[in-house]
Amino acid sequence: MVSPPASTVRQVLASGALREAMLIGGERGLDAAVSDIVLRSRVDTRTPPERGAAVVLDAARIGDDLYQVDVALRVISGAGGVALILVNPDPGIDLGAQRLANRLGVPLATVAGADVIELAHRLRAEFWAPDVEHVAQLHRLLALLRQMRVADPEAFVDLLTETAQTSVCLIGQDRRPVAGTSIEIGERHLAGAEDYFIDHAARAALHSAPIVLAPGEQVSYWLVAESLRSGSSQRLLRSLLQLGSWYLAALLGSGRLRAERDARRRIAVLNEVMHAGEVPERDLQSQLVELGWSASGWNTGLHITLRGHADPGRMVDLHAEMSDRLAAAGIEGPLVERNDGWSGWTTEVAEPPPESYSLVVENVAAALATFTAAHSGLQAHGGIGRPYPELVGLRRSLIEAAEASVIANARTHESSGVAHIDRLGVQRVLLGWFSSDDFSSYAGSILEPVLEMDTEGKLLETLEAYLDASCSTTGAAHRLGIHRNTVSNRVRRVTDVLGIQLDDPETRLSLQLACRVLRINR
Repeated sequence: MVSPPASTVRQVLASGALREAMLIGGERGLDAAVSDIVLRSRVDTRTPPERGAAVVLDAARIGDDLYQVDVALRVISGAGGVALILVNPDPGIDLGAQRLANRLGVPLATVAGADVIELAHRLRAEFWAPDVEHVAQLHRLLALLRQMRVADPEAFVDLLTETAQTSVCLIGQDRRPVAGTSIEIGERHLAGAEDYFIDHAARAALHSAPIVLAPGEQVSYWLVAESLRSGSSQRLLRSLLQLGSWYLAALLGSGRLRAERDARRRIAVLNEVMHAGEVPERDLQSQLVELGWSASGWNTGLHITLRGHADPGRMVDLHAEMSDRLAAAGIEGPLVERNDGWSGWTTEVAEPPPESYSLVVENVAAALATFTAAHSGLQAHGGIGRPYPELVGLRRSLIEAAEASVIANARTHESSGVAHIDRLGVQRVLLGWFSSDDFSSYAGSILEPVLEMDTEGKLLETLEAYLDASCSTTGAAHRLGIHRNTVSNRVRRVTDVLGIQLDDPETRLSLQLACRVLRINR
């Protein structure tokens, strides 16, 4: 979005340097933006002003050749200039110049009894004063950064807030604050990946500068600030936020590189754990110790499947938060980024009693619920394996945890959920069937007619909710937040296109499993 102009012609004519000036024509152009103020002894087609310039003309050199005023007005208008200020003009300026100024919309002002060079100097000093301060503030910020070597986003945002003299906040993709004083964003627009945007929807203008950590990626963060001020203050805020976004992009980008380096090391060790026997156990134990991990004892595997607006880069960014949330819920141990989420485990000296399984499920469920509540658009489903001893047992528990995570995701429409492998029974048997490649192909083939017409996925979502609610339109409507008639209409469309009836239990079961496996694969 275009930044506010530094000054308009109206503001320039109201400055202290032009206290004695008289506006004699061209009022229509008073709100034009002024880009510069230039002093000229003559204005003609050979010396046109720059676009947006207000011209100070030494009229004493014109003498009684008043036609030069008309020429100057025409040249200024044609070149995109915005005003003509005549200093010490002949008193005989006629109505012709006034009418021409009005017709062209070029403000024409006169100043008598002034030193033209001194007046132009004062006028330019007043005009450029905000920009001088603008540059001074940016220089001050750069000097502080060089002196303090700020490496923490929170400390940098605080420094930016102090420099801008207004609250500045760093927010993430979910529009929640990451650093700085919280600013309510609501439905206001934010900048795109290559833009700076000012949203004027509310009383205070919302400035936003995007932060992209790698070329081609979506915006990872925004620097935002609210301002009731205008003019040069708005332009200064824009420059500060843009400079801040570049600094934070470098700061956060280097942090991500370190996190990705650490993640690769964690993933490498986990892969070796999952392929126990290919690496000597002594070497593997040594690598675990170097990372501060342990598998000596009884290990309980954990797997969290993340779905929604997440990619491997964001998985790395969210790793520390997920670790902290699990630790706060009493689940402490290694956590490793995977393509679909995270794997981890807890280790105890003695075998945990079976009655403790439910407590582990509750604690993990609480951590995932708080996580998804803080990140709209993300779903997190966890699986927990049985406890087994040592490295071989850890591998077995992690495999069980991954299976349980798939079932946790398949059996609920909630944004989070947890399943323990020991509590699944027949569901685990079904998992081996309906998660196989054969059943995936089968599910796609029987639902293909619906998939072709259901581009938004509403029909399959409604069908699955209807079947899960034991074919209750009221129950499905309540789950989906729509009218029961809408449920009936959508289910009727599905049965018509598939040519089936839902009064057959085997048909209902096949469709229910097919819907589940398609949702898991998506």
